[in-house]
Amino acid sequence: MIEKLYYNKKININESLNLIFNSENVVHKALLISKINEDMYDAKKINEVRRYIKKNAKKLKPFKNSLDTCGTGGDGKKTLNISTAVALLLASMGIKISKHGNKAASSKSGSTDVLQELGVKMYSDEENIHKSLNNDNFVYLNAPNFLPDLRHVGEARKLLGFKTFFNLIGPTLNPLQANFQIIGAFNEKAAKTIAGLLYINKIKNFKVFSSKDGLDEISIFSPTIVFEKSKNKINKKIYNNNNYKKYLTKKNPSFDQIIGKDAKYNANKIIDMFEGKKDSYRDIVVINSIYGLKTIKPNINFEKAYELINNILDNKVSINFLHNITK
Repeated sequence: MIEKLYYNKKININESLNLIFNSENVVHKALLISKINEDMYDAKKINEVRRYIKKNAKKLKPFKNSLDTCGTGGDGKKTLNISTAVALLLASMGIKISKHGNKAASSKSGSTDVLQELGVKMYSDEENIHKSLNNDNFVYLNAPNFLPDLRHVGEARKLLGFKTFFNLIGPTLNPLQANFQIIGAFNEKAAKTIAGLLYINKIKNFKVFSSKDGLDEISIFSPTIVFEKSKNKINKKIYNNNNYKKYLTKKNPSFDQIIGKDAKYNANKIIDMFEGKKDSYRDIVVINSIYGLKTIKPNINFEKAYELINNILDNKVSINFLHNITK
């Protein structure tokens, strides 16, 4: 079976996936993953894999009118938790956030790690998930609790040692089917492919980005390539970091101030920011939050979004919100 699937010029996706997710032979899994990975940046082809995984995912009642800030990770920059801070900040403003994520892969602190350190409750049952979103505007969806298929490929992915189509598909599998997404990707090709996946699956509005300095965030240090939905097509744009200079706490932002460590260190940096500390970490979180807000509320202009977000931080709304959801 493995020889037939691997050496066939046109791979049979469903048969290959059945073997990948059900075989106990890690080498066979890895071989087929590498075969499918030849089409890693073909959104239509890897959407077949996405459909297969989604079919076997834990089913929840959708909460589509929410925003997800899940990213691919894997930029290798070992930064503080930026997209997680964005999610908490926007939730403190009343935006419904269904944050999807996982433990760290290439950094020392993934979204699961830092939220556990902060004391944020994590649910896997539908009742508490919807209750959290309705009452607190925030819920965290730890990917392994909802995507059982992915548990069967971890060893094979480690054996391969390189990024695969799973890195691109994962962020698009929000268990609540969020209709708004901002996603950071580890390179431009990955960002374009993810945008294609979101478009194929009719996500209402999205921005997928990768900065030219290698961050999977909208960068305040260099231009960022962004693929965003515009009516019935995907537009590619360049967000020029020079446009943010007048909004930063310092004229020359410091990359050192966004470098993270372990979950405890990163959690304390989020707390410091919410308590009022002004540095480049706050700056990059604010800029990314502006585009998150504009994704779910497209008619708000940049200046207004900037003013609203800074008022929330300066008036300690975000730190009070964090205390409330971690009681």
